[in-house]
Amino acid sequence: MQLRYHKGRSPQITFTSDFHELVQGDLDFKYGPRSCTLRYDPLRLVEDQDAQQDEHHVLAHVRFHPSGSSWEGVMTLPPKAPLAQLANAAGQGIMLETEFTIPVGTEELEVWFSCTHADGHTHWDSASGKNHWLRFPLRDIEINQAKIKKKKKAAQDTLVFEIASPTKVDAIEARWRATNSPNANRQITPLTCDDTAENTKIWKVPSAGIPIAKNSTIAFDLVYHIGDRKFTDDNQGRWYLAD
Repeated sequence: MQLRYHKGRSPQITFTSDFHELVQGDLDFKYGPRSCTLRYDPLRLVEDQDAQQDEHHVLAHVRFHPSGSSWEGVMTLPPKAPLAQLANAAGQGIMLETEFTIPVGTEELEVWFSCTHADGHTHWDSASGKNHWLRFPLRDIEINQAKIKKKKKAAQDTLVFEIASPTKVDAIEARWRATNSPNANRQITPLTCDDTAENTKIWKVPSAGIPIAKNSTIAFDLVYHIGDRKFTDDNQGRWYLAD
């Protein structure tokens, strides 16, 4: 299995122009509060023609859970910024950037943005009023096992998972596909909570494992649910490979 990318790195959150939210880095409080870089594509709130005429101030709002404490910061877009010419959905165009500190004990971030335009109207980026809820998979998820078991005398091999999570996680699915079979569709397999220890749940597939074709190479990511919100651990966008 691949190493987990960005393990130990400082947290970074990127809001892209195609309305994706990329959570990177590791929320490890071993040495106290963590500095987090916030990157924001202004095209989410400012149209290119407006950017040509006026300076815009994007106000970032962050609430830390479970404490409920909050932070606000202003990111300024200067006038005549060439947003359209440098537009990039992967967060490589013109990006507003700031930093804030995540207090020790934070588990989840609630984030939204606002920008008051020259006509006096305030525009919001708040997931239609629900706000953006973000967690750090490197803090939430431990991959104890993701392994292909070879079956010499069987027609198929089997794929097994063992995943550890906080007890507040309600469900986990493994999304996997055989990369050496171009026509194979991605499969989604719900994992079952096999054990609950202090502050930890253990999730597995049925004891027989998931049947897969011989000599498969399996790439996967994980989707986990807490209440009505879901979060993805896709190895910082690179997927994982089963052993």
